[in-house]
Amino acid sequence: MSKIVNHSARRLEIVDACLRVVSRVGLSGATTREIAKEAGVSHGIISHYFNGKNEILRAALQRSYQQLADRIDANLNGLSGLEALQRAVYDALPVDEEGRIGEQIELAFWAYAIGNPELAEERWRSYTEWRRALELLIRGAQAQEHLAGPDPSLVAETIISALDGLGAQVAMYPDRIPAERMVEIMDALLAGFGFVTTKNT
Repeated sequence: MSKIVNHSARRLEIVDACLRVVSRVGLSGATTREIAKEAGVSHGIISHYFNGKNEILRAALQRSYQQLADRIDANLNGLSGLEALQRAVYDALPVDEEGRIGEQIELAFWAYAIGNPELAEERWRSYTEWRRALELLIRGAQAQEHLAGPDPSLVAETIISALDGLGAQVAMYPDRIPAERMVEIMDALLAGFGFVTTKNT
């Protein structure tokens, strides 16, 4: 009797293997053979699920963003207003080993996307989704704090720019900027937009 294969699970295993390879050796070393080796499957199995390296990388990029989004969504359960905004911003900070690896993957994808329109488009789609989610949280926080402005899209883009900058620093120099300092930076940024943050989030 032939073994029943869960194709969705196998595809996900390959994608997760790709993320591990990228975090370890970068995109230049993330060949389909190396990914197959990491996933514990033959090179032929890879070609059964993906049409080349670019398709694996796009799936891996989607997976990386989805993992972050799922973590943020889970921690926002029951929160609203400024508390929800603050929690989302804190959860997006690379304050632990998982976050550091995620930022290294992100930085690798940034560089690769410069000459890869498909990957660049996937990166932009994820960025747009993140910005829209932040805008909703910002509107909720502004309503709670009775703030008339500024434009939530401006606040969202500023927050994302700060998070991206901190993420790049952590990816390159993980020991040079402690978690406490990152939180202080984001608190100062939020305060500049009129949000008085709390320390118990």
